[in-house]
Amino acid sequence: MAEGQELKQIDQAVAVTVSMLEAFHKASGLTPGAPQVRQQAAAALQMLGLTDNLLEEVVRQVELSQDTALDGLFVVPAVVSTEGDDPPVWEPATDTPLARRYLKLLEKEGWPVDARVRLGRTTRSILGRCGNPAVTAPWDRRGMVVGDVQSGKTTSYVSLICAAIDAGYRNIVVLGGRTNDLRHQTQERVDLGVTGRESSRSPGTKPKIGVGLIEAIPGLTTVSLTTQDHVGGKAGGDFSTKKANIDSVSGDNICIIAVVKKHADILNKLTGWFTGTGKGEAGPLLLIDDEADDASIDTNEPGESPTAINAAIRLLLESVKQSSYVAYTATPYANVMIDPEDGDKTHGDNLFPRNFIALLTAPPSYFGARRFLSRVDGTEQLVEIEDTGDWIGKDKLGNVPDSLCEAIREFVLVSAARRVRRAREQRPRQHETMLVHATVNNSTQVQVEEQIQTEVDRLRAGWDFPVGTADVRQEFETTWKAMEKNQVPALAVSWEELQNDISGVLEKLTVELINGVTKKNLDYRRATGGALTVIAVGGLKLSRGLTLEGLTTSYHTRTTKQHDTLMQMCRWFGYRTGYEDLCRLYSTGDLLRAFREVMESDEELREELEDMASLGASPMEFGLRVRTSPGMTITGRNKLKHAVTVRDALAGKTLEVTRTSRADSSFNDELLQKLVSSLGDGHRTDSLTWDGVPWTVIEETLEQFRELPSTVGLNGKIARALSYIRSAQSASPPRLLTWTVALAGLREGKFDPYGGQQVIRVSRTPRKDEDTVLNFGAISDPADEHLARGASAEGKTRKQIKQGRPKDEGLLIIYPIATSGSGETITTSGLAISFPEDKDMKKRTYVLNPIAQLQEAGHL
Repeated sequence: MAEGQELKQIDQAVAVTVSMLEAFHKASGLTPGAPQVRQQAAAALQMLGLTDNLLEEVVRQVELSQDTALDGLFVVPAVVSTEGDDPPVWEPATDTPLARRYLKLLEKEGWPVDARVRLGRTTRSILGRCGNPAVTAPWDRRGMVVGDVQSGKTTSYVSLICAAIDAGYRNIVVLGGRTNDLRHQTQERVDLGVTGRESSRSPGTKPKIGVGLIEAIPGLTTVSLTTQDHVGGKAGGDFSTKKANIDSVSGDNICIIAVVKKHADILNKLTGWFTGTGKGEAGPLLLIDDEADDASIDTNEPGESPTAINAAIRLLLESVKQSSYVAYTATPYANVMIDPEDGDKTHGDNLFPRNFIALLTAPPSYFGARRFLSRVDGTEQLVEIEDTGDWIGKDKLGNVPDSLCEAIREFVLVSAARRVRRAREQRPRQHETMLVHATVNNSTQVQVEEQIQTEVDRLRAGWDFPVGTADVRQEFETTWKAMEKNQVPALAVSWEELQNDISGVLEKLTVELINGVTKKNLDYRRATGGALTVIAVGGLKLSRGLTLEGLTTSYHTRTTKQHDTLMQMCRWFGYRTGYEDLCRLYSTGDLLRAFREVMESDEELREELEDMASLGASPMEFGLRVRTSPGMTITGRNKLKHAVTVRDALAGKTLEVTRTSRADSSFNDELLQKLVSSLGDGHRTDSLTWDGVPWTVIEETLEQFRELPSTVGLNGKIARALSYIRSAQSASPPRLLTWTVALAGLREGKFDPYGGQQVIRVSRTPRKDEDTVLNFGAISDPADEHLARGASAEGKTRKQIKQGRPKDEGLLIIYPIATSGSGETITTSGLAISFPEDKDMKKRTYVLNPIAQLQEAGHL
């Protein structure tokens, strides 16, 4: 068999095996191990009609890719009412030309096969929630994709653009940030992955790059109205009507692409060009909003005209009859707080992601907040600094901190260590970058750059042999001896190996000031003389969107009171294959504590998004709450005009859950009976109780209980309870891992079978909120709190009774109910969740979006 044919068969088998392993994981909840990998690989070969002699190679590639693969995408299904033949979800075709060509480019860049398979699948999931070009009636879609900082969101939307063009979209607009640097960076990625030609204002043929070097797509012409240029007038390579009129091409099957800054004038000119030339009617518009929480949000007060950029985005969407708006961000706090009902006739609906929210989950190789802040791998990634108090003053700069000098020496050393490691593998060296982010003041940044340059010059002169000084050489050796123990043993570099490369690092090392005054940019791809070795000093331009290649050492002292700003400043997140153990973050104790608080808040929000996905709910049906940290806000206050803030702590509280729909009454009854049946024999006092029940036994029941008058599921009180329980279980020490479950009924009356037990149901007349709702009001009694282990026998109020309970145990009380006085008897069940007093579980502050507010008020 030809080698190429065999490799193709192996790729096919690996792709099928990965899909089968995903199905196994979804069905069982278990992570596939070696036996499952081998079993599914054998089944895949049989399914494809391939020989068993490929088995070992298929197994090897699947196992190898587990550490580097792009993990799955969690897409929240769009559940929206639509009219006519415009379904909310459709199935895009697989293996289409541009999408396939982009995956081939990623293959050349070293992406394993299962990562490419996952990317293709998740791209189609997102596109299937956007508008369907086959539907000729007008439509518009609003969605959002949430990823981690520096985790591969650009790859996701480049893949989405390719698939959208394949499906029939003929107008693509990408909002590439607010600066020329960000727009240029995005334009470069679109050129590489979509058009295959390097856009430029320079005359002559545009050279082929990226996908253009792989294959041409016959019958399709892509026209870029923007270029990679940084210079060339006020707009640089951004959109201009004059250039668009020169470059635009007439004919069939033309796709227009524009990568523009978030600038109202530029967007309005683009809208005018679309409407004036009729290009907007040539096919649907896909509008990608990168860093969608920045500048896109309408921050004006209700009743006022929207802010200029927000208005321009909405007018562009309104100018075409078919459009899909997809926001991409790592910090979606402002976006989910938009009022979905906000809009006007001129600008159309606001940018709330009403149709879908997709959550990109990071792969194991992603080096993010959890890896940095939790120290789960035993390495020391954090250096807490305490000597910056007198450094940056209002009027002058103090002496350079010793910790910054140490960080600079460390950067030189880790760069040398990376060179040693790459040489062992006979591979060329990579870009090497250090970040210094201490202030947003441009004039102060100039002084910081000068201090760093002076220190670099001292190190360079002190290391040079034989002119160098013993002091500098000793400083380097002492710094390395303190950090070399953190290396992964298999990759460890010794001091003796390191020394030969230090001179080369110092010779290449430059200090670059990157801010709005210098107009400089870090263009890694066009670097002359090989890979860069650079210390980047800056503020705002280095705090959002811009990728710092090969970043190892970060020195960060700038403070902020906003969650989203703090997360976006984490340029040290990303992929550091082969040198994760050499990465360090230098920061103050207060900032590191703030990072941990924001990380926990972010993870809590992502858990809510996963809940939304698992329930099949749309963002219009599932309210979102974002936890804030003391002294901080989740985003700028002007972006929270539709949000409300609440203080929430459930320690010592009892939540009664009795409001449900008539349609769900029997479901809830059967659900709780199934739980009771699984508990076995209990002990009977006034009620039947089970002590020491593990949380894992009752967790799924609470997650499935249908509290509100819809099939959406987790909302309201149970959602609050689950959030609190998870935070309590992650506290130190953990609590609420064990529970008492009680089955409460009347003492006299007719017994009914209930989950293998006998109980007398409580009779309740439901409140008549509406015909479809059952609302029983209060069903529990303070005396029921006595059922908890350790409860006070003397107390009468709930608070008094709870005083003796251990703070690490919860109480779940099940109330079998039969309705009366409504003309029909309905059997169902309610429940109460009782939490012990716990002074260590502090109240937390949450910001509720408009949907969550309606649910809290009982209107949804």
